[in-house]
Amino acid sequence: MNTVENIKDAYDVVIVGAGPAGLECAKNLGGSNLDVLIVEKNKVPGEKVCAGGVTFNDLAYIPKEILNFPLNNLHLKYKKTNVILSSPEGLISSVDRVKLACYQIDYLKKFKNIQLLTGVRVTRIISNFLLELSPGRQIKFKFLVGADGSVSVVRRYLRLPANKLGITFQYTLHTLPKKLELFQVFLDDNLFGSGYLWIFPHQDYTLVGCGSDLKIINPKILKSNFKKWLRLHKFNISEAKLKSAFINYDYRGYKFDNIFLIGDSAGLASGITGKGIYPAFLSGTQAARDIIQEHHSQNLIKEWLEKKEKQEKYMYFLKNPALRKFFLSSGIKLLSNKKIQKKGIQAFT
Repeated sequence: MNTVENIKDAYDVVIVGAGPAGLECAKNLGGSNLDVLIVEKNKVPGEKVCAGGVTFNDLAYIPKEILNFPLNNLHLKYKKTNVILSSPEGLISSVDRVKLACYQIDYLKKFKNIQLLTGVRVTRIISNFLLELSPGRQIKFKFLVGADGSVSVVRRYLRLPANKLGITFQYTLHTLPKKLELFQVFLDDNLFGSGYLWIFPHQDYTLVGCGSDLKIINPKILKSNFKKWLRLHKFNISEAKLKSAFINYDYRGYKFDNIFLIGDSAGLASGITGKGIYPAFLSGTQAARDIIQEHHSQNLIKEWLEKKEKQEKYMYFLKNPALRKFFLSSGIKLLSNKKIQKKGIQAFT
């Protein structure tokens, strides 16, 4: 196990954060002539307030063996209307974030040029070539990759604002009403603003949470509405711990000379769906390609941004309460049509 005492004073690449983005970046640098250090603030990599939802396109990066379930249907509900979304390839499953991190880290063990340091924070970036770790240890670098989430120390150093933020609240529940043990999304413009409530089953627990844009609904009201909904549907949350996190979808670039931002740090999550694991993988791969100057015809981040921007055009309808109600009610009716449903799945997954 690496500790602050036995790491070097200088690395070619320092990656801040051992989530899907940071670990995927390291994977693509594995076996190169670059010395790579990954610094993770948590002792257990992968821990995050996240529903752990993955869709069909995530399978390019995640093996089916570590998914909790086959890619089954998603139940989408708005008031009294229930639409079951499905796709021949499969639609949605869940993955345990810690299990995913373990899978990625195990793969990295075969590379001698990669070191992982856990339970240590990057307290500040001193310059474009120097940072400081939590015990006061300074590390030099040639390239720095910020993969440290929505509240990123690397993004803060670059002085990039994050004006487009969502907030999520989530419980981990081990028992819940039997009829609700399905992949479900509940839309309710009165309770959740532009966002939604999710029920995502995992093998030994179920993640129940909600999220919305900070500018559309006050976080205190959202939290209160969430608890109200859970009580109404007879969820027992008396012994569960409520956790919360931000989702940054304010993309302002990913490459800044020798410093990169990937995943949530770059604001690559979808402002509509909150989907973040897939763009984390894409951006981790792209940043590594840029660092080692591996040229490809397509930039993976630009490809994702095209889809993200198309999705977020609908934010216009979600900001206004009257338009939001019309958009959600008419949208779910349209999704009852299988041809329209197929286009909707392609657009939002």
